[in-house]
Amino acid sequence: MIFVAGTLTVNPALLPQFQRDVAAMAPRVRQEQGCHHYSLLTEDARTGLVNVLEQWADDAALGTHLTQPWVVEFYNKYVSHLLALNVKVYDISGERSLPGM
Repeated sequence: MIFVAGTLTVNPALLPQFQRDVAAMAPRVRQEQGCHHYSLLTEDARTGLVNVLEQWADDAALGTHLTQPWVVEFYNKYVSHLLALNVKVYDISGERSLPGM
């Protein structure tokens, strides 16, 4: 299991279109084999700060995701409008319930 997590900052002027494109793309991504969770959520619209959290079965599933035409198109549309990108892949060796839950 792997997580992709971090933040990105989109030019605030483009954030409404970015949010619409994410909303259109996300259901399709969530249907991809190996996708357990996918979200790009706006934390601060004024600055364009977006939280990224994805959960994938493995590196192969993430690699396939990153080559999907709709993902490539989305990335190419916004990459030049990113003011910051701090997203990493984390390997997860296990899981457990929250304490007291």
